[in-house]
Amino acid sequence: MDESVSPSLTVTAVSAQQTQIFTNYVLTAFPCFFKCTETRVPVNWVEYVDRRRGAMNSCFDWAIRACTLSYTASLYDIPEFNDVARSFYTRSLAGLAGLLADESSAKSDEALSTAIVLAVFEKHHCTGPEAWIHHAHGIRALLKLRGPRAHLYGFGRAMYIVYRPMLVSAALIEGEACFLEEPEWQTLNEQISDDNAKLPDSSLYTDVVDRGLREIIKIPGYVKRVRELLSLPLTKRAKLEPPLLQSVQATRAALRGIHTEFGVAISMLRAGHSKPRGFIGPLPQFFFEGYSAHVTRGVHAGLTILNYLVIMLDPSQRETLQKEARLLSNPPSPESVVSPASEYSSPETPSSSPGHPQLVVESLITPDYKQGPTTDWMDQLTSSMGMDGVRVRIVD
Repeated sequence: MDESVSPSLTVTAVSAQQTQIFTNYVLTAFPCFFKCTETRVPVNWVEYVDRRRGAMNSCFDWAIRACTLSYTASLYDIPEFNDVARSFYTRSLAGLAGLLADESSAKSDEALSTAIVLAVFEKHHCTGPEAWIHHAHGIRALLKLRGPRAHLYGFGRAMYIVYRPMLVSAALIEGEACFLEEPEWQTLNEQISDDNAKLPDSSLYTDVVDRGLREIIKIPGYVKRVRELLSLPLTKRAKLEPPLLQSVQATRAALRGIHTEFGVAISMLRAGHSKPRGFIGPLPQFFFEGYSAHVTRGVHAGLTILNYLVIMLDPSQRETLQKEARLLSNPPSPESVVSPASEYSSPETPSSSPGHPQLVVESLITPDYKQGPTTDWMDQLTSSMGMDGVRVRIVD
């Protein structure tokens, strides 16, 4: 399927089928996230790909072809397609490098969209335990280069909202704050929420999800600050600990409130779903239920991490909060009951304060845990606000 082998056949076949195959892939890999957000962006991913139909020689098109060929290979069990997909991935990377050489083209939608598609391809294939992290670094740099306002309008918004959760996962795994908690990016998040509230199919449900994400974004920064604090001498800690504990508890209280509101919003929508258009427009119940489950799991995970941080700062609360953490924890999936042993080790944030409870963050986006393009793994990672990308535990 390389145009250098059969140009006319490739151009005709791929151009005619590209949008449909990509749509099938999106509805397989991102079903709930896509269907629950497609009307909340000026231009969604399927529309963007369709508008570019026939553009056969760009790094974005090569990235799309890498993903769709990989999806087709998995769907129909055609291993040879994976080799072709990898060649398109490599070609797209080279083309992206050319765009990044110039600041103007580096700020383009072409550059960012290509980087995101390549990052998704990398997660499905996990060529190394940290390869996707390198992609996340590049996407973070592009977002900063473009600035928040570039993601308020047009296709920029669709690119931004689909990758936000992955930046939260990456920050937790690396033990760093997520730059999206900075004021200008939180302002962008609030502006997007305000725009969503004006849509005909808007509801309390979408507002609560948006507010939940804004709180989740703060968690990697808290993890870093708590670790740094516990590594300080006791005399320095005494002054800094109370305000940090207060901040963590305030975010936890906000997320608890959001958790309650979300449950109410779900109940309201379920009760009204049989009415014409209901509260969520034409959204099929299947996607609504799936998205709700993923979001709830993400909120639960966020609350669990915040509880762990409170325990680290105030051990007297440990017994009570560990009971709450057990209640919040979902039953583990069959794949995650036992951590598989292999040549790859999951990247874990290193311990930094011996003698104190440690927070261990394990990456679940590794060769051991990866899932292919015919699963809804990407949907889980994205809709859970990045929380399904990590496993967090507290150890003594």
